[in-house]
Amino acid sequence: MYTHATDAGWISRSHQAIAPFRLVRPASIEEALEAAAEENASFIAGGIDLVRRMRGGDRWQTLVDISGLSEMKVTSDEGDHLRIGALTSHWEIETGELIRKRLPNLQAAWRTIGNVRIRMAGTLGGNILAREAGYDGLVLLGVMGAELVFVTSSGEAVVIAGTGAPLPDRPALLTSVRIPISADTGLAFDRSLKPVVSVAVCKSGDTATVGVGCAFNSPWYSTIRQGEDAQSISSHFPDAIDNPMGGAAYRSRMVGVLAARMLAGGNGL
Repeated sequence: MYTHATDAGWISRSHQAIAPFRLVRPASIEEALEAAAEENASFIAGGIDLVRRMRGGDRWQTLVDISGLSEMKVTSDEGDHLRIGALTSHWEIETGELIRKRLPNLQAAWRTIGNVRIRMAGTLGGNILAREAGYDGLVLLGVMGAELVFVTSSGEAVVIAGTGAPLPDRPALLTSVRIPISADTGLAFDRSLKPVVSVAVCKSGDTATVGVGCAFNSPWYSTIRQGEDAQSISSHFPDAIDNPMGGAAYRSRMVGVLAARMLAGGNGL
């Protein structure tokens, strides 16, 4: 059952009939942007999060179905970056041969995201733009310094994941993600304590970027130095949230414990 927090506490949202909406199937990115410029419009592809929200009572006047835009499903090798189309499914990320060759640790981490239904239907772009605290796509992409590439009515806009930079104003369509590739960079990921906390670590030289999911209202990142212990790593982050999934103190402590364990044990680093 889908739950959400309100001022009255945690409650379950009943699944209602989906309100009527206008469906647009654009033939190009330009047509998609034009349709999404209408009032109360949203893009839809895999539909996992959007349909769930609509069953919970959220309404959109227009849905722009971008699932047929094949140019947003391409993965390409750009030398020092790998570009993955925003409509690439989780399944395609975890099985893609080019991703296996160029970013094997990312592929291994991505295999742990979601259940079979989500991995088959859900997309890279959907995971990012859902902005759900418990989703791990941005946790991983943020520690790697990935570029989120948007197309807007005025041209291309790039947002670096993990920096807290705002996304472009609507209508803006996330078309691809460019992920840096470096021989001296390692990646490790631990989601064994979800939904309490998930932690990703990307190490380069004697520093590492730690990304945390589930423990805050959105992913949080910090740069640490090699050799910091669990308590020191935890001190880089603000107070965690406290909810029925887990206490704030426990979440904060586990951030450091999981990160220190990965840094000490290798695990792709």
